[in-house]
Amino acid sequence: MSHSIAFPTVISFDDQEKSDYKYLVYIPDLDGYTQGVSLADAIVMARDYIGTFSLDHALPEPGQISFKAEASDVVTLVDIDPDSYKRALDKTPVKKTLSIPSYINEAAINEGINFSQTLADAIRDKLYLA
Repeated sequence: MSHSIAFPTVISFDDQEKSDYKYLVYIPDLDGYTQGVSLADAIVMARDYIGTFSLDHALPEPGQISFKAEASDVVTLVDIDPDSYKRALDKTPVKKTLSIPSYINEAAINEGINFSQTLADAIRDKLYLA
């Protein structure tokens, strides 16, 4: 069963930062840092950091590490479903059986079309996936 988990996160704004990434994100329970170009992007990057961390490590119980934040910092919870995150990155091929008209099959074979790649590309386009 999938479950979401939320980690306390501290987001600081640094107007002295020379890059576009002016939002510094700290996730105390993972002792991890990332950055974002906006507050919303910083939260997305924190979620991605936690998800990436979960690929190689067991996630600790959230909220176990004490931390200090400045008055200007945003302290928030960033949630993630680690199982869904892992599934979204799973590129394992899955065998499918399908039917197409004979004339399309022959024309595609004559052109050397890779049926699996073409189907995957078409579904990705239809679902607006990257």
